[in-house]
Amino acid sequence: MRIHPQTAATLFVAALLCGGLGRPALATVDCEAARCTAQDALIGCGCPDAVNHGQYVSCVAHAVNDLARHDAIPTNCKGKVKRCAARSTCGKPGFVVCQIPTEFGSCDTTTIPGTCSVGTSLLCDGTCSADTDCAVATKCKIKSSDTRCAAAGGVVDCSGATTCCAAPTCATP
Repeated sequence: MRIHPQTAATLFVAALLCGGLGRPALATVDCEAARCTAQDALIGCGCPDAVNHGQYVSCVAHAVNDLARHDAIPTNCKGKVKRCAARSTCGKPGFVVCQIPTEFGSCDTTTIPGTCSVGTSLLCDGTCSADTDCAVATKCKIKSSDTRCAAAGGVVDCSGATTCCAAPTCATP
């Protein structure tokens, strides 16, 4: 029996969409709760006290694998948690989280001090003196120093963040 190539392609796509081809379809999992669970377990890895970045990431990887092995977090969330550790400043002395504006807002300088009428202030005190102090959108990057951050057109994140991953919104007991 001969199958037309277009029919074969349609059947292949349908099988993929329905979870066929011998692989079950992966359920979409919200990893926010997993990140909250992992957050408590990762305290032992000690980001501020990490001797070096590799040891920190290794500690996180072991902790996350243990959590998944004991069904504390879904297996398909392990990568997201590990990725945040790998893209952090932990164990990298002098490195900073840098916010690089990709779209500027508007600064209202008629108020003292100036305030962003469109966007959010990039300055730690929340004020502005020019439109370039207000950002509608930013790109987060880890940079080796505040000088390199400034050279890239960015500002050091003042929130105390150690990673470009958004902080998980964990419910407090």
